[in-house]
Amino acid sequence: MSDFDYVVLAAYAALVLWIGLYSARKRTSSADLLLGQRAVPGWAVLLSMVATELSAATFIGVPVAAYSGNWSYLQLAFGSLLGKLVLARMVIPLYHRLKVVTVYGFLETSFGPATRRAASIAFAAGRMLASGVRLFIAALAFSVVSGQSVEVTIVACGVLATAYTRVGGIRSVIWTDALQGAVFIFAACALVFAISDGFTGFTPVLDWATAREKTNVFQWQPFFTLTTSLGFGTAVLGGFFLTLATHATDHDMVQRLLTTRTGRSGGLALAGSGLLNFPITLLFLFIGTGIAYQYAQAPSYDISSTDQIMPLFALHELGPGLRGLVFAGLFAAAMSSLDSAICAIATTWVVDIAPKAPGVEQDHELAARLQRTSTLVGFALIGSALAMALYHAQLKAEGTLPTLVEFALSSMSILYGGLLGIFARGVLFKNPGHDRAAVAGLLVGSAVGLMLFLHPAIFGETLIAWTYWIPISATCSFTIACGGRSVTTTATD
Repeated sequence: MSDFDYVVLAAYAALVLWIGLYSARKRTSSADLLLGQRAVPGWAVLLSMVATELSAATFIGVPVAAYSGNWSYLQLAFGSLLGKLVLARMVIPLYHRLKVVTVYGFLETSFGPATRRAASIAFAAGRMLASGVRLFIAALAFSVVSGQSVEVTIVACGVLATAYTRVGGIRSVIWTDALQGAVFIFAACALVFAISDGFTGFTPVLDWATAREKTNVFQWQPFFTLTTSLGFGTAVLGGFFLTLATHATDHDMVQRLLTTRTGRSGGLALAGSGLLNFPITLLFLFIGTGIAYQYAQAPSYDISSTDQIMPLFALHELGPGLRGLVFAGLFAAAMSSLDSAICAIATTWVVDIAPKAPGVEQDHELAARLQRTSTLVGFALIGSALAMALYHAQLKAEGTLPTLVEFALSSMSILYGGLLGIFARGVLFKNPGHDRAAVAGLLVGSAVGLMLFLHPAIFGETLIAWTYWIPISATCSFTIACGGRSVTTTATD
């Protein structure tokens, strides 16, 4: 990279840190750290949602999927939109009416305190794994640019995200993510125009891709597939249940929806992110197809590492400045996923897992404890990313390696199916459930999810596609959570 590219990257990193510090100046209480005083504009929440959802896995993984195959990944967006519309109508307004600080306060109302704490721990573990994968994917790309190892890059990205999240809380996360979402999309658009030589170059790329069936989206035959996620029915099912799990039970996603003034504003932001998902995903699919078009004649440098094809293209084919902008977009994708995960896990820890008795802790003491917890969570995420790098290497050695984007999405299924099952019991039935039955359901669902995630490495092949993992584990969790006698509990947030 040129000196100008490094200036662009450094300037962007400095701007992100400044926004985090500026947001901290406006912080007045722990409530501001946790929920931004429930006064964040809906448009900022929408941009923050988009930035977090479309992580480094999207920036790197989706182009790889199109480069190696076709556009069938877009099928997941249909299931995701359906899931978001259901949640925007039924669940997000419910959370606002209950005025929960975290979504796990809802579980105490529905089951009891043991369920609330168990679900909070499951979320923290699940989000740690999922965000660790995303940090690892970002590090794969940055290692191409920096010449540093993946491990060193993981540590550097993790430390930076921890720094500004620790200071500013959720307000810092949302405003930095709003910026990062804009940079993320702008960088992708610039890359598209560079690949296609402006508007005049779209037609040759699309004609070449269409002739090779690389723009095919819908896979109707077979409609459902057991061992892959290619069938339309399989993809929609997987996208629907994954979205229900992430946007109803994952405080990383839900926390920003609780910062709006009303449940309607939060629901609109969620639905809007579902609609924006289509053009943004198409953008990254076109990037992958465009790189395949450009590489139809092999270049002079090594492109055997498919997982790093996008950063390799940017590094070797783009000019100074534009190259820096693209890597700033990748940086934005990585940071927007990390910062929100750190904030959400830290919030869940101080509110749900290890809360102080009411009146024992002053407001400034809670804020200080939240900041200390954020630091510890940041370092734990770095450890998770390093572990996921090792597991990825094992899958690659055994020949059972999924695409990067599938690796990222499937990692979320380990614990989220169990969480979805007990949340579904709480939402669908008005009468309170049994605390111990819900905890048992969560444990069984999580165990099933872990077995499904590990089974490709254990058996040497994928027997059940990742799109079925959450429906299967959620069904187990829901069935068990419905057992036991109903009890009346009182929630405390």
